[in-house]
Amino acid sequence: MAFSIGIIKEKSIDPDFKVSVSLYRDSILIKNSQVNLLRQPPRISFQYPEEIQKLLSREEQQKLELEILNKVAEYIIAAPSTS
Repeated sequence: MAFSIGIIKEKSIDPDFKVSVSLYRDSILIKNSQVNLLRQPPRISFQYPEEIQKLLSREEQQKLELEILNKVAEYIIAAPSTS
């Protein structure tokens, strides 16, 4: 399974991020589904659309979450500081 992930910058403000996810597997293609990520220490919660939730195994979901967290971390580091 391959993923394509992008932060929806217009709708994302720390700690609430909106992420566009596309999934590619054999004959299955899901494009631009919105995944919500909420960073509330000590936990991070993900809200998936039903179409993605039904498709992913637990292992694939964990891989996707790591990729999403990596994208969010890159976004936070690259964002200009407002303080």
